[in-house]
Amino acid sequence: MYRGSITPRKVAVLALNLPRGAQTWRAVGGAGAVTAEVEAAWIIEHTLLRVAHGQAGGKGKAPEMRDYPAGLLEEAAKAAFTQSRAERFRQKHLTK
Repeated sequence: MYRGSITPRKVAVLALNLPRGAQTWRAVGGAGAVTAEVEAAWIIEHTLLRVAHGQAGGKGKAPEMRDYPAGLLEEAAKAAFTQSRAERFRQKHLTK
């Protein structure tokens, strides 16, 4: 077991070299939050949807690539905002 001190630079290097899909990257969100296998499956899905769209005449909006997932902190902030709006609505409309 290592008992020495660790520098901030060493921590940054260790964090940046975490594999894709690691829990740390899931908390941050973005491209690192999904593994290469999942991203490859998304690309295959997108290709199949584009082919089907083209075979159907290409009319309408073309399918778009999936967005990378948001981070856990961002999702928690959105949930808190939604909860506060719901509470404000209840106070305004249901307490009369």
